[in-house]
Amino acid sequence: MKSSNFSTVTTLGAVLFALLVSGCSDPQKQARKALEEKGYGTSVKDMITAAGVGDVDSVDLFVGMGMDIDSTDSVGNTALIKASGGGHSRAVERILGLGADPRHQNSMGRDALITASAKGFEHVARMLLSRGGDIEVKDSEGWSALSIAAFNGHAELVSLLSSQSSPSALDDALLVASFNGSEQVIGRLLGAGADINTRSPASMTPLMIAAEGGKLEAVRILLQNQANPYSETNDGLTAAVLADQKGFDEVKLLIAAPQEWGSTPESEKVLQEMSEAQNALIAEATVEETLREPDSVNVSPDDATAEDIAERGDPAELANASTTVEATRPLAVRVREEAKSKPIAALNGSTIHSRSAKEAPVESMILAAYHEEPIPLSVSKVDGDTAEIRRLDQGVAEPMEVQAGSAIPGTPFTVKEVTRKFVSSKEGKGRMVDVSRVKVENTESGATHLLVNDISGQSSDTYAIITSAHSNYRYVVKSGDVFRTSQPTTGVRDYQVLDIRASGVVVKDLITEEVLTIARDGVVSSY
Repeated sequence: MKSSNFSTVTTLGAVLFALLVSGCSDPQKQARKALEEKGYGTSVKDMITAAGVGDVDSVDLFVGMGMDIDSTDSVGNTALIKASGGGHSRAVERILGLGADPRHQNSMGRDALITASAKGFEHVARMLLSRGGDIEVKDSEGWSALSIAAFNGHAELVSLLSSQSSPSALDDALLVASFNGSEQVIGRLLGAGADINTRSPASMTPLMIAAEGGKLEAVRILLQNQANPYSETNDGLTAAVLADQKGFDEVKLLIAAPQEWGSTPESEKVLQEMSEAQNALIAEATVEETLREPDSVNVSPDDATAEDIAERGDPAELANASTTVEATRPLAVRVREEAKSKPIAALNGSTIHSRSAKEAPVESMILAAYHEEPIPLSVSKVDGDTAEIRRLDQGVAEPMEVQAGSAIPGTPFTVKEVTRKFVSSKEGKGRMVDVSRVKVENTESGATHLLVNDISGQSSDTYAIITSAHSNYRYVVKSGDVFRTSQPTTGVRDYQVLDIRASGVVVKDLITEEVLTIARDGVVSSY
């Protein structure tokens, strides 16, 4: 009996002791003490410092003592921004798991994705994108994650970010990459669909920027991929002239010597596409097709964390982990990529049927590619049957007067026709614009080209390639083409191509007279 009483008292004493210890043990106090032992204070600045060095355990302690994971320092940085800028994937994973906002921007407008991208931390960027990071955000200086990665030469990261970027973002990145001169980055951006002849706010093309900066290999890869060497600045200067003015003789000589440009597998694909498109135009290879039914795609979730994959570094596993990011790629980007393996047919005379209104032939199309025909000539003025023409392969050259039927001195071109023409400009609110034209013939190849007043270094014989997600073909299209469509709700429609631009193909419904633009991002806008 005594033994039993003793046991009961002992057990009760142990419980009371445990309760006493528990009552005195405040988790927040314990966390604070542990942080002090590690040399940290208890301010927000200290938590952000811990995140910046990847100290995950200490970040947990700061949260354990009641600190908000999205607390900011004096310049608006959060723990996530600092961990991302340090490339600490384990810390980033943990902080995101604690509920951090991946879209928070500091006082400079930079979020975690821009901060990681500036340093080239691809694994961190991938993690942020899969958790809601916004690729379209720009900081107060106008830098996006893609543009800052492109400027700093981070090719692998550029590939990741390009796969989810809009056409305008790709173009901006190509322009800044041309300042840096990274051939790898330029190649990745071109492969993603950046316009090789895009213009900066100062009307500079990527080739002009690279040439003026003396970036020889960047100039080479741009020329290999069909950059127009005869485009001019607002002051009438070509890339070769800009290089010459800066004393970059090697760049100037390269631009003037196509036989020295060489090629890459990527540039060979561009040339092959151009050749196939031109052959389809010449052969008038038209087709009649019915758009395919939408494919069902089953995406398997990724069970591994980005932290685990980044640390293991297994390429196959990393590719599998891209599923979440890959699924967020814009539809137009995926369609453009898939279309590269499709055969090319001429749009003019082709007929496209649709089984449903949802997959309307024109409304589902995107601009997949655009190509200019570079011509080393520019029309300055037209008067009667005489045109003032400048040669763009001779530096800053004075215009020469050439009459219809005459050869252009020093070139294989002959002037066939001269047409004076003015049109009303929508942008100029009715102001008449001179669009006089000169038709020239290359006597060596027999090809004819149409030059338009004040559009330098470019024939109007441009062409584009359009497609849709459910089409079996890529269609090569030129101005003036007429094609037919049919669908259940609207029946048969005939469309005419009014204009070909780098930004889109302008078409007109010949029944309703509605004018639409088939753009690179897949948006069809009404006029």
